[in-house]
Amino acid sequence: MLNLFVWLFLMLLFSIGVQAWYRRAHTTGFKAFLHVLAFIGIVVHELSHYAFCILFSVKPGKLTVKYRSEDKVRVAPHGSVGLPEFERNSFLQSFAISVAPLFVSTLLFLFCLDIIFNIETDPWVNVVAIFFCVSLMIGSEPSGQDIRVIGETFKMDPRYSLYQIALVVASGAIAWFFVDLYFISLPFEVLYYVEYLLFVVLGYFVLKIFLWIIGSCFNALRKVRFPSVKLLTRKRRFKTFAPRKLKKLEVHR
Repeated sequence: MLNLFVWLFLMLLFSIGVQAWYRRAHTTGFKAFLHVLAFIGIVVHELSHYAFCILFSVKPGKLTVKYRSEDKVRVAPHGSVGLPEFERNSFLQSFAISVAPLFVSTLLFLFCLDIIFNIETDPWVNVVAIFFCVSLMIGSEPSGQDIRVIGETFKMDPRYSLYQIALVVASGAIAWFFVDLYFISLPFEVLYYVEYLLFVVLGYFVLKIFLWIIGSCFNALRKVRFPSVKLLTRKRRFKTFAPRKLKKLEVHR
């Protein structure tokens, strides 16, 4: 599982470097070719946002991908996915949707590496895979707006956000334990990372349901009124014999 985080971090670094190189390129023909690759990366970026909206039960808005700028004067590949009900999203939903392009692009990048180095294919397939890798690196970095969405959602309910983070960390540890010890043979390395994700998601919901059951039982016990110690013992009242009051002094001889 640690390999997945390493690849995600490397993919983020690659994306920052390739984007800087893409912005500084000025050769006309070469720049036009990079625009096409960037557009493909943007398509993957926005489709990742849209797909994770559906996977995490978030209502997606309009998906837009454009090759030119808004004024249609210059070439500037960009896109967006609307979030019409943003205020209803939890921290985990916003986080998953925001980092979806990085995650999906990393998995596709690893799959392309499998095609290039581990699968015997025609040379043109390897060339296409290499160019697609460049496209993924251009479009994988989360945008500034993606990062702001994560921060704004965390601020709406910090306690619940921390609760979700704790559940994800716990489910990740459980997934790491079971997947590594009870290894399942898969044809591609990238599928192991998908397997990790499925185990983490499954563990998250199992833990959440388990804690909900414990919390419900605890609340039910709090509402039950148990008898006090005095009520558990039988009440007994002992008669006390006080001396009879005399109305007058009597002397008997």
